[in-house]
Amino acid sequence: MIEPGKEAPIASAILFLLAGPILWATHLLLVYGVQSAACAVGNSAMAPSVLIQASVILATLGAILLLCFSLFFPGRLAHMLRYEMPEPHNRTFSVRVERLLSLLSLMGVVWSGASVFQIDVCGLLR
Repeated sequence: MIEPGKEAPIASAILFLLAGPILWATHLLLVYGVQSAACAVGNSAMAPSVLIQASVILATLGAILLLCFSLFFPGRLAHMLRYEMPEPHNRTFSVRVERLLSLLSLMGVVWSGASVFQIDVCGLLR
């Protein structure tokens, strides 16, 4: 039985397990927030599409780097979030869940970042 003082805090466990989906949600917020604001500020004749494309590409690359860090170095991520699991079985399960969710989030980030090359940046907002 685990001593009550040795269990990981629930907040750090949630942050560790949901690091990928949190980064994915942050990426979507940044991408669509910047796009909507820039398209609303720019008039219809001169939309800042190059600025929007550059910001989407930068946000996507940043999110990809952070997600790759969480995929390849889950131990460091756990240490940064102060998530420590004393039992090896629970540690293995937590790392596998975190990697799976980060991989899913990585695919979502790449998919939403690639849309900047597929569709008109301010097309629906004009």
